[in-house]
Amino acid sequence: MVTFIQIVICCFFAALLAVGQVLFKFAASDIQGKIGQPLWAMALSPWLMAALLLYLLTAGMWIWVLTQIPLSRAYPFSLLGAALVPILAYFVFGEALSPKFGVGIGLVLVGLLLVQTS
Repeated sequence: MVTFIQIVICCFFAALLAVGQVLFKFAASDIQGKIGQPLWAMALSPWLMAALLLYLLTAGMWIWVLTQIPLSRAYPFSLLGAALVPILAYFVFGEALSPKFGVGIGLVLVGLLLVQTS
């Protein structure tokens, strides 16, 4: 069984994944205006650098998590990141969400609960 602290850490990991995706979206918008410039000019986007740095730190955190929690218990938490990204996109970028999406998030949470309590 995963402890409460381990659940909090895994949820934080999932949130960092979602924030990283928002940073990548900002980077994509920034780079879009630089198409045709040298690759290094596009790679110097501060949004891209922030996203890559966050993902590097998140990878280190994930490795640490895996020293504490079995992969079969930890990995399902990454689904939270997939559920959080569209929610962040709604608030940050004004992207639309449907009621079906809310049902989908609910199913993901139920699935995560089932996996963690089995």
